Amino acid sequence: MNKHLSKIVIVLGIFVSGLVGIFHTEDAVASQVYLNVTPVSFHYTLDPGDSQSGNFLVSNKGDKTIYYEAKAVPYYATEEDGNMKVFYDQKSSHTEIADWVTFENQSGQIEPGSSAEIKFTIDVPSDAHGGGQYAALIVSNSSENPRETGGISISEVANIGPVVYAKINGDIVTKGEIISHDIQGFRFEPPISATSIVKNEGNVHAEAIYTMRVYPLFSDESIYSNEERPASITVLPGATRYYSVTWTADKGAPSIGVYKVKSEVQMFDQFSTLEKIVIICPMWVMITVGAFIVALIFWIIIRVKSRKAEIA
Repeated sequence: MNKHLSKIVIVLGIFVSGLVGIFHTEDAVASQVYLNVTPVSFHYTLDPGDSQSGNFLVSNKGDKTIYYEAKAVPYYATEEDGNMKVFYDQKSSHTEIADWVTFENQSGQIEPGSSAEIKFTIDVPSDAHGGGQYAALIVSNSSENPRETGGISISEVANIGPVVYAKINGDIVTKGEIISHDIQGFRFEPPISATSIVKNEGNVHAEAIYTMRVYPLFSDESIYSNEERPASITVLPGATRYYSVTWTADKGAPSIGVYKVKSEVQMFDQFSTLEKIVIICPMWVMITVGAFIVALIFWIIIRVKSRKAEIA
């Protein structure tokens, strides 16, 4: 009897622990901080000795007061091992701008449902060298203890903030390379896509611009084009970036057929154009065609054997 009672107690304990865990999780989700920052980036062209002011808005969409500190940190983004990597701690000659930024309201608090306007100034040294400068204006956890004041720490969510892309006039080098450019020629299903890898070998950021057009096999009238709104990405000095322009099924891409696809990539004065035939053939079509071919071969063999038997 005692053994059965012990088992029942253990099972009840596990069940209650599970319920506590569920409610604890729901409570944690309910108390999450939801922050929104606008704009997400700033683009400036500055001369040595210039002073540039700006501001961005941080909105608290959650249900807890947040306590913040604003700071400027180095920003660098590149492709490594096929994955996009962003770094906020790699100092270089292109991240000196992080030391040129000062904030008017560097710390404070944001109540639920309200916003804070964070003002900043960039003072470019008179001896600044020409080229690109990049920094992230990060909103991070305040040194105050939010737990004691009923608030919540931003460290419980990802640090957020806009990125500053600045071009300092002077000795500017614009040099890039389109490392690869490809269109996948056969697919079982959409999307139709064109991919490319580019590298910025200059000393200022570049906009890599991607366009793609899709035509029926025997027509010059496109059924898809992004020429009016071409895709683009910002490529920092020394960085490598991968990008794919895609026409997906939910945007009208066909599920079967043969098409001509033209893709263009441009960065600085580098330009690459590629045209390829793309076949979209679902697996069921291949299975059906394969089964038909096998049946046809089998029928031919039977017919041949039957005629040989008739002759004999």
